[in-house]
Amino acid sequence: MKDYKFSTKHGAPIDPNDAKRWIDKYKTKHTNEVHAYFFGSEIIRKILDHPEAVGMRIYFGYGDEDKKQVVLIGSREDGSNIWPDGVEKGSGGSGGTVADSGSPCPPYC
Repeated sequence: MKDYKFSTKHGAPIDPNDAKRWIDKYKTKHTNEVHAYFFGSEIIRKILDHPEAVGMRIYFGYGDEDKKQVVLIGSREDGSNIWPDGVEKGSGGSGGTVADSGSPCPPYC
């Protein structure tokens, strides 16, 4: 049994100087890699507007050409993912939306 619950309040603002320093450090260590993705508000809202969603996970993965990808998916209070209907049995499919197709930076910086 899980001993935690997610809520709409997870996460918090951070010092913008820390954020800038962390981003710059990542860019320095990964100069020839994608270091960010842009997602429009419509797809984010579609994920979060699911009635069971209290937030969203951002997974890292590799696409068919072994390029780094991110996958956005809604999450429930109990921590389970909200998969679209028709995904493998037992995955919690209930009409959710998963997303990628963000614009990578670089080149869209």
